[in-house]
Amino acid sequence: MKKYFLFIIIFLNSNLDGISQTQTVNLQPSYTNQSFFSLENGEILNTFNADWDLAFSTSTMSSSIRINGGMGTELYSYPLGDTTDWNTFNSSNISNWQPIHNSDTNWFIGAFDKNSTSMFDMGWGIYNMVTHFVTGDSLYAIKTVNGNWKKLWIEKLANGEYSFKYADLDGSNEVNAVVNQSSFAGKNFAYYSLDQNTSLDREPLTQDWDITFSKYITPVQGMAYGVTGVLMNDGIKACLVENLPDPNSYTDYTQHILHSEMNTIGYDWKSFDMSSFSYVLDPYRCYFLKDYNDKIWRIIFTSFEGSSTGIIEFNTEEVSSSTSNEFFNSSFSSFELYPNPSNNNDVTVIYDTKSNNIEISIIDINGKLVFNHSSLNSGFSAKNISTSNLDKGIYIVKINSNGDYLQKKLIID
Repeated sequence: MKKYFLFIIIFLNSNLDGISQTQTVNLQPSYTNQSFFSLENGEILNTFNADWDLAFSTSTMSSSIRINGGMGTELYSYPLGDTTDWNTFNSSNISNWQPIHNSDTNWFIGAFDKNSTSMFDMGWGIYNMVTHFVTGDSLYAIKTVNGNWKKLWIEKLANGEYSFKYADLDGSNEVNAVVNQSSFAGKNFAYYSLDQNTSLDREPLTQDWDITFSKYITPVQGMAYGVTGVLMNDGIKACLVENLPDPNSYTDYTQHILHSEMNTIGYDWKSFDMSSFSYVLDPYRCYFLKDYNDKIWRIIFTSFEGSSTGIIEFNTEEVSSSTSNEFFNSSFSSFELYPNPSNNNDVTVIYDTKSNNIEISIIDINGKLVFNHSSLNSGFSAKNISTSNLDKGIYIVKINSNGDYLQKKLIID
């Protein structure tokens, strides 16, 4: 009898994969919470999302700082001077300043990283190639998530510590603060509340979650707009499949290309119907997602109740495990850069493609195109590119073929 029950347990456990699971996430009314979710293990953390203003990258390769834009934090670059004007900060014309927003495609391009003017300009400060410190050269006005206005100076990132200070716009209630990256090791960001004058540990370990449900800012018809949707963790990839007669039976993920942009799933799997005054979901789409363990999952959204409850329902199913094929049935079967990092005068782009219409581009951290090459060769190819005229720093190498594209980070040091 014991052997019989043991067999049943083993059988059930072995067949959990491939079975559609109904999932529910509750962001609470008005979407006040944020949910971190693992396709393998379900919801990892559901936490209040309106208690922080700044998010500092913990990566030693990043100086990115994001804001809590989705919940109301607003950031404005001070247009009347630099850090020497801290004591004479003039906010009388603040209503005419232009807000700065986070990227919704890359976690490590935050609002503070915008307005860069050169390769070593990190937005809020200048990177020193000798010391590897970033020294702040900009002042900001910031409206906290609770609606309070502050002036802010990110002074330095040195030896893993962000040093910054902030005060009321008139200079009163000045606070000097430090956030140490190592205190939040293994996580994407360290958070800080300007109203509470404290750092916050509010996200799971990076390796423990795949997607997060929250409010965020995205461009909609050319304007910054707050939406509620799904953002992927750094390193997670996914794709959208549309116009399916029956998404629940569709498992042919190999016909589609995975993308790494954090908003690949995004918010537009739902729309608001003015006639019924409720949200409707596209019944003919699904998403495929590859997690950190190279498992492929299918996601189908089934219900979105809106701000009255914040409840979202969706189905998940593992459709394949232990695959390392990120290219699926795209135009590419391989794409590599060598050497990377590069400290020589060139880099070689190695790729294998079925197409004979290839475009290779190199883009700097400011989004400027610094190299472009077209090729009519299909099959296995290697393109040697001179980098002697490029400054040291981080670039994106993008290879495109008939609308299919892949990209990799290139470091020149």
